[in-house]
Amino acid sequence: MRVAVAGSIVCLSLGLLAVAFADGDEREDERVEKLMERIHEGRRSPYGQLQRIAAGEKADWGVVERAAAAFEPMRRALAESHVEDIRDSADGYIDAVREMRDAVGRRDEAGFRRAFTGLTESCGDCHYEDGVGGELEQDD
Repeated sequence: MRVAVAGSIVCLSLGLLAVAFADGDEREDERVEKLMERIHEGRRSPYGQLQRIAAGEKADWGVVERAAAAFEPMRRALAESHVEDIRDSADGYIDAVREMRDAVGRRDEAGFRRAFTGLTESCGDCHYEDGVGGELEQDD
């Protein structure tokens, strides 16, 4: 009987420890991280392409449409993340992607530029010291 009780206590303790680790510092979502990297990093990324156009390069709507479409999976991943802190920090990004999608659909260049500016500004909602997204590396 003592062995069964001791075994139950050990199993219960290990189970509680596993739950503590699973809930404790769970601030990462691999899907979000992979999409964020693929969509935002590098000058040839969708973000890099739209950044040049938003900064004044003539809008080639074919390029804009393809690049803007790449943000939809990111928007969904943020909205559906299993990490509450990510979902809670993503409202500005999600709204900006919707606005950008709508402006691109209308081929509204001024609206696209405003939405892209909003998207860029939303990065600070996650990426700050101790934020769920961590601080962004600065390009020199």
